[in-house]
Amino acid sequence: MSGLAEGVAELIARLTHLEGPGVAILARLVAVAVTLLLAFAAYGILGQLVERVLRRAAGADEPSGTQRVHTLAPLLKNLALYALSFVVGIVVLQEVGVDVRALAVSAGVLGLAVGFGAQSLIKDVITGFFILFEGLVRVGDVIEVGGHTGVVEAIGLRVTRLRLFNGAQRIVPNGDLTQFANYNRGWARAVVDVGVTYDTDVRRALEALERVGRDWATETSLGLDAPLAQGIVRFGETEVGLRLSVKVMPAGRADAESDLRRRIKEAFDRDGLELAAPQRAIYLKPQEARA
Repeated sequence: MSGLAEGVAELIARLTHLEGPGVAILARLVAVAVTLLLAFAAYGILGQLVERVLRRAAGADEPSGTQRVHTLAPLLKNLALYALSFVVGIVVLQEVGVDVRALAVSAGVLGLAVGFGAQSLIKDVITGFFILFEGLVRVGDVIEVGGHTGVVEAIGLRVTRLRLFNGAQRIVPNGDLTQFANYNRGWARAVVDVGVTYDTDVRRALEALERVGRDWATETSLGLDAPLAQGIVRFGETEVGLRLSVKVMPAGRADAESDLRRRIKEAFDRDGLELAAPQRAIYLKPQEARA
């Protein structure tokens, strides 16, 4: 019997005047219950402490500070939960009479064997640690990895959860985050490509794009500099590609592109400029005269 259980047994015997194996069993149950209650209380205190320290250190009033709190707080809480669960497990095993030292030796040998077969898991954990340590990705960032683009909902040491724009949740192992694009760092560029037919006056089309860019810049606050009509960017099979681009804040890229497309369509309709549309040529073979 452990020291905690012995103390509880002495207290029970003194209060109830009971003796025998029943007191020992009751003492073990009380010791396990007390350990669980203390663990729950410690987890609640640690959770509040983690959030308070992170908010004070990161400056939670700023958007970047709020993102950092939402990123690190769940991870640190999970680490605290794992550590407390391990301690509680050891205490409970001791109270039920299990030789913890022999179990630890067996677990060490088993862990060594499992480690050789869990290299991908170790890779995910190490990569996740450095991603969090260097602050490369935070909760709320829009990233593109493996051809999929979505909003980061949670980051763990093993996996990262993305919410795609179609609503699906994608689970990405951190080991796959060796190359990715983050659209929420510094600034972004809103790019709108416009295809016009080959018989369209390109100068008039570019003037319309520049006029749309100027009007958009004066009526909105998303742009970080003046929009730029870049001229001809490609020659397609049925169209000439023009481009209008502007530097914006990362969160406003999608809204800026959508608003510019609408304005370009309305401006081209007013000026009588034709947007290119897919074309298909069909050749009919004349039927041979019947004999």
